Amino acid sequence: SISNVSRSDANILVTVNTNTHEILLTSIPRDYYVTLHSKGAKDKLTHSGLYGVNETVTTVEDLLDTEINYYVRVNFTTVIRLVDVLGGIQVYSDYDFTAQGYHFNQGYNYLNGEQALAFSRERHSFASGDNQRVKNQQAVIEAIINKVLSAQLFTRYTSILDSLEGSFQTNITESEIN
Repeated sequence: SISNVSRSDANILVTVNTNTHEILLTSIPRDYYVTLHSKGAKDKLTHSGLYGVNETVTTVEDLLDTEINYYVRVNFTTVIRLVDVLGGIQVYSDYDFTAQGYHFNQGYNYLNGEQALAFSRERHSFASGDNQRVKNQQAVIEAIINKVLSAQLFTRYTSILDSLEGSFQTNITESEIN
């Protein structure tokens, strides 16, 4: 359940430049040793999630000396549901590899939700391990953004959000989304 308190395993800061219409994805390693905001103690960033999403947000704000206006918290099932609701996504892979029974070719791959999750979780197939995993996570996010912004889906964003109700947490209000 999205309401379960759990580790913050994939921490990605999304910076949106509304003037240039560019999006920057910055991944912060889950094992990065940080000072937890409310605890004042050093620990891995992933453990901040055990104290709630606000602890992760404020810890990352402290780490990067920046203000985070909004957050979205998802879990594995959210990724699967979102990609499936979108009708799949087109993701670029830097490598040929197999993960969780799925084979991914170097180049573009059309993925359903289960495949997108497997693609974004794999690290053992790569010499660079977790570094490639975060690149793959970013590739999945980029593919989701591209699909949502496509002409065929852009006007259906409210029905997409409705179908995902209860599977993500955010501090973005409904009026801000609309």
